[in-house]
Amino acid sequence: AVLFWGGNRLGLPLYGLIAGVSVGGLAVALAGQGTLENFIGSINIFADRVVRIGDVCRYGSETGTVEAIGLRSTRLRSPDRTLTTVPNADFAKMHITNFSRRDRMLLKSIIGLRYETTPDQMRHILTRLREMLVAHPQILEDPMRVRFVGFGDSALNVEIFAYVSTPAFNAFLGIQEDILLRVIDLVEASGTGFAF
Repeated sequence: AVLFWGGNRLGLPLYGLIAGVSVGGLAVALAGQGTLENFIGSINIFADRVVRIGDVCRYGSETGTVEAIGLRSTRLRSPDRTLTTVPNADFAKMHITNFSRRDRMLLKSIIGLRYETTPDQMRHILTRLREMLVAHPQILEDPMRVRFVGFGDSALNVEIFAYVSTPAFNAFLGIQEDILLRVIDLVEASGTGFAF
């Protein structure tokens, strides 16, 4: 206001100064639009606490570990060790699945038994699988189920559904491997086998 008043006193055209400043302000606003969007995106990320440094997440169709969250962008390292930088304006708009916030992991598997499996063998297998899951120290009892779920094209299908009490993926893989190996032993001990 002082500059406009001073310019007017010196005889400069007031409307020309206002128009020049307005056009200049518009140019600066358009140039800073991306920066402002990224800054607001970073505020949203910090306020919502969607991810933190060290979290493993899926963003869009990609998966990675968050290495840094800045004012302009977020850096994520993919499983193949590639570093990706995503502008916060884009990252805040993505569907983000945070795997690090899991309290347990789902073990779900369909096993196919041969059609030669008798009803008594099926009952025996179902009972033994349930007992094995209930006795396993890492399997949560509720919800947990083992059910004969249907007749497949070449197999009698049995579904195993249980939650493993670990959020760590590598620990989950070890527990899943242990359970699947026990399933093989139980099926062989029951006198039947897996369908081809």
